Amino acid sequence: MKVAITGHTKGIGKAIADLYPDHIGFSRSNGYDISDESVHKKIITESSGSDIFINNAYFLDAQSKLFSMMFEVWREDESKTIVNIISRARYDTHFEREYSNNKRDLGSVANPGFMYGRNCRIINISPGWVATERVPEDWLISNDHPYITAAKCAKYVKWAIDQDLEIGELSFWRSK
Repeated sequence: MKVAITGHTKGIGKAIADLYPDHIGFSRSNGYDISDESVHKKIITESSGSDIFINNAYFLDAQSKLFSMMFEVWREDESKTIVNIISRARYDTHFEREYSNNKRDLGSVANPGFMYGRNCRIINISPGWVATERVPEDWLISNDHPYITAAKCAKYVKWAIDQDLEIGELSFWRSK
């Protein structure tokens, strides 16, 4: 199984990459900065031979654009899976507005329930608080937020991929 991952060098993406040692990775560190729209087509072209595309890296609406582009390439292929790392923050009006709005937009654009005429599998992953470089563990602890580690989140992502059924959205968080 060939896996392509955006944002594979930090946080959730790194934890997922650790579970798939033969992955193809796309991050700023290796010249794939998704804030640069000219890079999007290159990522899609280089990922199209993969079986799974994990749309993890965040920058404004870049995730939505990458999803739409990959979906157009894989729409008819039932052997392909697109995994979008969204966030439960899309439901939170108190979190960073721009981040929440972009994650909400991705959830709307990539809603498999509204995508008729598709054969590829779409899985949207919406974790709650995850300790990463973006949201450090010490901040989560000091603000009394229940959280999981990036490694635990990656295990849930892999679990969803490994299921022999359609998972439209997997939403999870740790309660207090």
